[in-house]
Amino acid sequence: MKSLQPTSIVLSLLFLICEKSLHVNAFVSPDISSNNLKHETTSSSLFMSLQEPPQPQPTQKKSQSQQAPLKRLSLRRYLNNVVQADPSYRDLESLSLSIQMACKTISRLVNRAGINSLSTPPSFNTEEDRDQALIQYDYRMNSMKRLDQLSTIVLRNALRFTGKLQSVKKAKDNLDDELMSDGLNQDLDFKVEEHEPGVLIASTLDSKYVAVFDPLDGSGNADAAICTGTVFGIYEQTEEAEQENKEDNDDEGLDGIDNVVLGGGDGMDDLFPSIQERENLVDAVLQPGKKLVAAGYCLYSSSTILVFTLGNGTHGFTLDPQINEFVLTHPNIKIPPRGNVYSCNEANSEGWADDVKAYLHALKSGENETKSRYALRYVGSLVGDIHRTLMYGGIFFYPGDAERYPNGNLQLVYKSSPLSYVIEQAGGMSTNGKVGLLDVKPEHVHVRSPCFIGSPEDINEMKKYIQHEE
Repeated sequence: MKSLQPTSIVLSLLFLICEKSLHVNAFVSPDISSNNLKHETTSSSLFMSLQEPPQPQPTQKKSQSQQAPLKRLSLRRYLNNVVQADPSYRDLESLSLSIQMACKTISRLVNRAGINSLSTPPSFNTEEDRDQALIQYDYRMNSMKRLDQLSTIVLRNALRFTGKLQSVKKAKDNLDDELMSDGLNQDLDFKVEEHEPGVLIASTLDSKYVAVFDPLDGSGNADAAICTGTVFGIYEQTEEAEQENKEDNDDEGLDGIDNVVLGGGDGMDDLFPSIQERENLVDAVLQPGKKLVAAGYCLYSSSTILVFTLGNGTHGFTLDPQINEFVLTHPNIKIPPRGNVYSCNEANSEGWADDVKAYLHALKSGENETKSRYALRYVGSLVGDIHRTLMYGGIFFYPGDAERYPNGNLQLVYKSSPLSYVIEQAGGMSTNGKVGLLDVKPEHVHVRSPCFIGSPEDINEMKKYIQHEE
């Protein structure tokens, strides 16, 4: 008798085991017998796998979450593409790159403010020293001032680094210039209500562009780790202002100066140009917001996001900490036509006009056009509230307050106008309750104005309550 091969024996045993298993399962449970076909298929597959080599399975397309991460477009590459398409943007590219460089540093500065004791009161050797300091200084003001100073220095140096700019820090209005001309280098008063931010005004050496910056809005929130932000707006100088600046530079020999700081008192080696030149630079930014050619903000929060526009739509770039670069994460942002959130400091509502109160009541009660109640979301950080409004829709407003701020509490030149420009480039709207916010020509640098900014349908509904539109 011919002996069986070992392989044949193994295969025969496996076949018998599988067949026996099917028989037992059918006997033990009638319910399982209905699945005999499934078990037979499994057995046949096992049997065939021992005889035939495995067949290659067709590759399945990976889901989007399984695919390799997409290469993000960096801000530097984005601006380079813009300049290649239109070389006239080259100067704006230089300005934008200096701004993003400063924002990276300010982001680190804010994140480490508590660790580096930048946002906490200084220590004192004796109780006597401490009591004396309490009389003279307001700690919160001191905290704001130190962060403002450092952020101003960072932004100033970033602008100077381009080699194409002269920058001016304007801590007071031109009304105080007589004090400066008398040689009085007065520091900011240590009172919260009199605190003015370290506003920078930067002008290109060829006087083509002039820019205004609020280096760190919301610096008083840093103690509580609440979001802060940098706001900026860039104008093209008028021919008249451009000619005046060139003449003053020629007269004063300032062509080679790339950094001029006004306001002093912050430990920097300040250089003071003529009163006339400073007035010309300040006057150059006293333009309505519709004259802006670029504007934006940088939000320092759970992530650092730079949102800006060059007049061709609003785009958002997020700082990637692994490569320390801003990458495009929100291209061509569009604000929703309507939101379900209102953002305001409702604690001031007692001083608001009756028509504003009526609009607020409609939002809270659901007696508005949508017949649904709006939710209140108010951080108290301007950049944070504006960014949420941009992303989710709704309305942000800071109206005039008869008791505290008759003309509103937000500065038009370096807060409301640039932020309104960003929102309107994303499809939103803005107004001061009478005219479009971007149509208002400021009278001086720190002028304040009521503002209503947000989704177009929300703004249009608000206008029906405030019957002052011209």
